[in-house]
Amino acid sequence: MIRLFLPSEQLAFDQIIITGDNARYLSLVLRVKPGELLAILDGTGYRYVCRVLNVNKKEIVVEKVTKEPYSAESSVSIVLAQGIPKGDKMDFIVQKSTELGVTKIKPVITEYSQVRHTDKSQRWRKIALSASRQCGREKVPEIEEPVNFKEFFNPPIPPLSKGDEGGLSDNTFRGIIFSEEEKKQNLKKILNDFKSTAEITLLIGPEGGFSKDEVTSAIQNGFISVSLGPRILRTETASITAISILQYELGDMG
Repeated sequence: MIRLFLPSEQLAFDQIIITGDNARYLSLVLRVKPGELLAILDGTGYRYVCRVLNVNKKEIVVEKVTKEPYSAESSVSIVLAQGIPKGDKMDFIVQKSTELGVTKIKPVITEYSQVRHTDKSQRWRKIALSASRQCGREKVPEIEEPVNFKEFFNPPIPPLSKGDEGGLSDNTFRGIIFSEEEKKQNLKKILNDFKSTAEITLLIGPEGGFSKDEVTSAIQNGFISVSLGPRILRTETASITAISILQYELGDMG
């Protein structure tokens, strides 16, 4: 069934008029016809099954058939903080991480980033919208504007109090940073200590990974340094792998 997103305020009446990009997408790309059914998601946990009444490229008129609770969202909120890679790799990362259930993507400019400036945020939002529609999610991940690595830690968490230096508690744990230099801790081992975590941020570097100073800064701000294994993964592979493992261990895959 065709799926699209509309704000809940547009779904107050039995007949719904769909305009703009959604109308063009339905009429010109999908070529919907009167009588076809489609699903409209409102982003608040409901799905409306609607029947198409009239079609033209400027507006589509549909009528509501049923309204039902609907959720395809994970029980754990995953924030992907991704060092911006070169080329079109970020397009791929946005698409696949959306399919895997992330709730937010934060593009980060790091010391080793070859991309120092980009105006692709709107492009990435469109990719996230399309991927959410395709995979049946009822929410589209938020795509933030790119930030410098130092700006990412805002606000900083308080330093560990005396006696707590041995580790992070649930109150100070903010996420995981992946480092090729990490030899002692792997992702699966760390996740065993945070089974009750409702939100987690994954910090993944661009080509070249993170500098030592960046890893140190992340640890000081509540992140744990971990490894994804003995093989060096491409940044896009690391993102997909880390999210998949996280969803398996803490979320809704398995």
